[in-house]
Amino acid sequence: MENKNKQTWLRLFLAIAAILVVVAAGVVKENKYNPTLGNGAFSIEPVQIEEIGEDKVVYTFEDVKVDETNNTFLFYSNHLEIFVYADDVLIYSLVKDESVFGRTPGAMWNIMSLPVDVNNIRVETIQAYPNLAQQDVTFELGNAIVMQRNVVVNSIIDVCVCLCILIIGVALFFFWFMVFRKTNEQRELLYLGLFAWIFGVWAFGETQLAVFMFSHRAFWSYMAFTCLMTMCLPFILFAKNFLEAEDKYIHKWIAGYIIIEAVVAQFLHLSGIASVKETVYFTMASILMTMVYLFYTIVTAIQRKKNKRKIIANIIGLLALATTVIVDMGGYFTNVSEANQLGKVGFLIYAVILGVETARIAQEQVQESHKAEIYREMAHKDIPTGCFNRNAYAEDTSIGMELTGVQLITFDLNNLKKCNDTKGHMAGDKYIADAAHMIQEVFGVLGKVYRIGGDEFCVLAKNISETVILQKRAMLRNEILKYRDENNDYGFGIACGYATYDPEVDKDIEETRHRADLSMYENKKGN
Repeated sequence: MENKNKQTWLRLFLAIAAILVVVAAGVVKENKYNPTLGNGAFSIEPVQIEEIGEDKVVYTFEDVKVDETNNTFLFYSNHLEIFVYADDVLIYSLVKDESVFGRTPGAMWNIMSLPVDVNNIRVETIQAYPNLAQQDVTFELGNAIVMQRNVVVNSIIDVCVCLCILIIGVALFFFWFMVFRKTNEQRELLYLGLFAWIFGVWAFGETQLAVFMFSHRAFWSYMAFTCLMTMCLPFILFAKNFLEAEDKYIHKWIAGYIIIEAVVAQFLHLSGIASVKETVYFTMASILMTMVYLFYTIVTAIQRKKNKRKIIANIIGLLALATTVIVDMGGYFTNVSEANQLGKVGFLIYAVILGVETARIAQEQVQESHKAEIYREMAHKDIPTGCFNRNAYAEDTSIGMELTGVQLITFDLNNLKKCNDTKGHMAGDKYIADAAHMIQEVFGVLGKVYRIGGDEFCVLAKNISETVILQKRAMLRNEILKYRDENNDYGFGIACGYATYDPEVDKDIEETRHRADLSMYENKKGN
């Protein structure tokens, strides 16, 4: 029941993730501007675009209409140094960050207030990295509140997708932690959860809302790139475990490359020897090798004619994930502001498909384990009394058992044959069940209670003082007297004896039990 509840929580997380996307899609409208706040926001086109060399572009605007309500100038840039002049006066600049996080301004929403009497605006952009494709920069002029709101609204779906991916990652991780941590099974749940979480952090860091929220873009871009470098490692391990790939070395070689590449790249970045852009090709090689390995595991699984549902789930998800890689890799070198959106949705589909399938398999394994536990318990339990049976006793006292301090407390039911002969076997069965319950209530705290014969029981204890055993025997005697009075059955009785393993006397545990039986027979005479 507990495992079913955990499965229900996982399904609930996945359902919430899907609902968030649907609700967000219904909330966002095409009409993005509120005309009650001035004129809202509108695009303005430069009268001249001049390319100077390979890396510099100058945009010139003339006769700009600015008033007290609509005086905010806004545009998005990526890896560009920015210099904005109002009537030849520098009013805004964004320059390279020469810190350890990279020699680039990163992605940035550039927002500034213009003087009301301005006529001409000149925007100079310089590529932070050489040989990048020129970006299409869109400029807007309008009300600051409306423009900032538009950035948030236009990012809702993108952000919701990222949050859904993060929720899935956290849900899978905690599901594994709660159910399989002790047994270390179903590690594909753990690896997929870690991968989804890292992917979600990276994807959110690249959203327009994150760009707008976090001012130190070089740092956040660096953190996003760090996530990009490391996310392939858990995915490789996920593919290996999920599709039960039989390779011994391929996944280790790829994982080793990913680790070495990440460490070397971090060293090159932090030491200033190379920038993120200069090492991105090695990271993309990691992504490419990961995709090839996934394809390899699918093909080998098909050849083995196993795990058809896993194969189908991966093929469907792989189509979505391939879109992610193509869109993101292409967008990284062109217009990043428009990249990642379709790719994130593709990965969300993949994560949901694989997450549900992995959770389903995990649930089936939990159920099978539960059944196996029931069967194992049935093989070691005496059903009528609930005590452990003779098989369990033989297993627990098998060769190799540490005998030092071991004690055996044995029991025998008085007058059981007379009860069967005079009252019938149903009464005899009740006699046995009641006696077993009484022994468990009194002596069960000391160790396991076994039914080793028809009317013979024993308790396997360790390092219990003789005083405690005698106290328990006295308690048993009181329970017997109480039972006799309540049931008007004065023939009911349980004899009890005990012995502690003595290496100088006993060759094995059975000789200890024999001495305990002798003690029990002495007790029987007193009853």
